[in-house]
Amino acid sequence: MILTRRDFGKLALAGVPSLAGLSSIALAQTAAKPNRSYINGVQFGLQPFCYHDLAMNRENRPILIQRLVQNGLGMVELHAVWYEPNFVGPGVSAEEAREKLRNWRLNPPAGYFGGIKKEFDDNGITICTVYVNISDSYTDAEIDATFEGAKALGAKGIVGSYGLAVAHRLSAFPGKHGMYASLHNHDNLSDPDAFSNEASIVKGLAYSPDFTATLDVRHFTAGNGDCLGFLERHHERVSAVHLGDRRKNNGRSTPFGEGDAPIIEILRLIRDNQWPITALLEFEHGTLRPAVDEVQLMFDYCKRALA
Repeated sequence: MILTRRDFGKLALAGVPSLAGLSSIALAQTAAKPNRSYINGVQFGLQPFCYHDLAMNRENRPILIQRLVQNGLGMVELHAVWYEPNFVGPGVSAEEAREKLRNWRLNPPAGYFGGIKKEFDDNGITICTVYVNISDSYTDAEIDATFEGAKALGAKGIVGSYGLAVAHRLSAFPGKHGMYASLHNHDNLSDPDAFSNEASIVKGLAYSPDFTATLDVRHFTAGNGDCLGFLERHHERVSAVHLGDRRKNNGRSTPFGEGDAPIIEILRLIRDNQWPITALLEFEHGTLRPAVDEVQLMFDYCKRALA
């Protein structure tokens, strides 16, 4: 029997138990034997924005780690807000908060990043990339410090939602630190600065040999892009995909298998060609299930696609 993407989704809903009541003993057993989430030729990880109910801050980092362990994911793309302090507060202006953050980045506490790396390492989780939205407000020293912090966390590169102009400025930095900077696309086809289609991503990649692409499958599909064709043509410059589902023609985000993104075909293309492209699970669709359960449904869908 040939299963469609939607058939896969129905099986997921019918077959996965709720994880909300998983015992602490079971969690401890999972943590003792970490799952590196390398499944039949494809390395999986998570874009932890997926845990929509969990505020992204330093205080919640232990919960983030616990959830990654619970979902059996051994790789993560870590937003900077999970480890950087937030100086916004009563009596502190936006300008003051921004300056305080800049000073912190230039003078982080000794051993700070190594301690955070150990938190993840101890639970069998690798920080593959750091997600940070570098902008024109960053000084050159701040950009260097951002790369150094990411490197100390064990990341191989940084990624963010910046456009062509920032990427052009950024092109001189990753190579100095033995890292890469990844270009992340959105579906804003009307913005000439945005990475939104194949031509704009290729233009950005030409700025530096130290640039890679993180192909956001949801956004590329919504913008009527050809994900499979892009990967076939540019796989040597693609470090990761943000793997989610969405309808074409700028349509809505959907559960895996209910949209137009060729998720199954992408995974099999990566597997069959042995491309070192990380599949980072990501979703934005609404759900009544706990986020950790929704992530598990996504991951199980992908596992069946590669079975």
